[in-house]
Amino acid sequence: MSFFDGLPESPPPPEPPDETLELSAYAPVGDEEFAPSQWFVPARLAQVAEAGAGPDVRLVLTGWEVWPRSVTMRLSVFLRRIRPGGRTSPYGRPGDGALRCGLLLADGRKVTTLDGAPWPAAGPSGPTFRLRGGTGGAFHHELELHLSQLPPAGATRLVVEWPDEQVPETVTVFDAGPLRAAAGEALEIWPAAPRAAGEESRGFLGRGPGPAEIPPRPPGSEPRPWAPPDPGADRGDRQLPAPSHWRDALVPARSARGADPAALAPGSAEAPLHLAAGHGAPEAVAALLDRGAPVDAPDAEGCTPLWHAVCHGARENAALLLRAGADAWSPQLGGRSPGRLALTTALAPLFAGLPGAVPPTPEERAAQQDADARVAVFHGAHTDGISVAFVPGVDEAEAVRRLGRDPDGCPTPGPGSGFDSEADPASSGAHDGDPYDGAGADHRRIGVTGVPGGCVLVQPFSYLLSTRPVLDALSPGTAAYGVYFHPAGGTFGTLSRDGRTELTEEIGLPPFGDEPEGHWLYRFWSWSRPRDAYGASELAYASAAAGLRVADARPVTGPPGRWVEIPDGSPLLR
Repeated sequence: MSFFDGLPESPPPPEPPDETLELSAYAPVGDEEFAPSQWFVPARLAQVAEAGAGPDVRLVLTGWEVWPRSVTMRLSVFLRRIRPGGRTSPYGRPGDGALRCGLLLADGRKVTTLDGAPWPAAGPSGPTFRLRGGTGGAFHHELELHLSQLPPAGATRLVVEWPDEQVPETVTVFDAGPLRAAAGEALEIWPAAPRAAGEESRGFLGRGPGPAEIPPRPPGSEPRPWAPPDPGADRGDRQLPAPSHWRDALVPARSARGADPAALAPGSAEAPLHLAAGHGAPEAVAALLDRGAPVDAPDAEGCTPLWHAVCHGARENAALLLRAGADAWSPQLGGRSPGRLALTTALAPLFAGLPGAVPPTPEERAAQQDADARVAVFHGAHTDGISVAFVPGVDEAEAVRRLGRDPDGCPTPGPGSGFDSEADPASSGAHDGDPYDGAGADHRRIGVTGVPGGCVLVQPFSYLLSTRPVLDALSPGTAAYGVYFHPAGGTFGTLSRDGRTELTEEIGLPPFGDEPEGHWLYRFWSWSRPRDAYGASELAYASAAAGLRVADARPVTGPPGRWVEIPDGSPLLR
């Protein structure tokens, strides 16, 4: 008898997934914001040079990886002493003392790892320079600096500074010509990757069903690759990426083989009908209903498949569910029913004549129309990384005073930079000066613009206008609502009234049921908003929460009336 006999048996391993993961063809659009390492072996150029040094740290440029449209710089960090509390992180916000890297390109453009986007309304218009971690140990680790475009040929300057490690501003000069020349040497691994017979492309790292489960296509039909939805189409929902679309092909096949239409997928709180109603094709919804999927089964949040169809603007799916007897009027979240939501959308004709329909009151209709009109003002505004504050009853000069500055010391920009100018809105942005002229200058710089009834304040690259000290300074005798669009995700709002913060909240999320009325009016529940309304809804909500009506988006999307720089050490920066 073995010593190990009688031990409990391990549970059987989970069955492998029955869908195929497939890498799509390399099809870049615009810059290479990330290294395309899934498709290419880069051309590698060696270069060793000290890029910066402090008492206990050395930064060494060790070489380049060149991709078809971008380049990655390898930077080694060597330490000889680690202070109590652990190794100093190279990451942080402007002014935090973190590692700062920048390039002065041969054509005169500057780009740094601390940059936000260009002026938000202009959208991406230049290269980005991103700092990422790599491999290594306690006293030596690698960093990657990725430039999203190939640099123009000629003398290029790498500028490095790390205040936390006492590394002064250090300049390393190199010729970018060899980098551009090497781009053609990057080796594409799958230049024309053939697919197995019967398999269908599902987009970037998409999931495709195994060949045996794909229903046969009608003669003469062609596979339809996944593409972003047309915002103007009847079904303008923001569809999930390709990994969800396997359900459309598999549902009929699995239903025909007797799969339980009410079974939950591993790790999912939603049954197949909920998922198909919001994200799938009408054929998938019909197949599940034919197999007896419960039409009004609630998910973990108490929402039915019809709720999901309405929230995603899936007209045909909603019609199928209604024909199957779905309950349109029972409240589900926040006292709302699927029908009540639908009556404020393009789906209203499907619901208006149903038994039990209660049309919106004139007051409710007017409130929704007002909210939609406020949102329309900001359509198309690019919001990633910006913070905005709306302050009624305070003009531009008084806002400057409340920020601790004399209006005479913050003059309005000269000709060619105001709202009457047709100049490029980025031309008078926060980055006209030298990005190395002082730590945290962008964090302290605020644009102020007077509008009828108040003023709008904006920061293109920081969050200061959503903080309590600034909003409390702006709100005595009135209200101020600040909103910050975090570039990594999440939109955060703060309301201050008469010098005192009353509310902090995350906005733009689908409601869970206990949110204020404004979250519903501004359609945070809807996944079928037009693409250019994302960000617009949050700005409109913020202006309404402050009590300021803005009739023009230019205070947010264009150069401000004047720039105000908060003095270093001001209590507003706490």
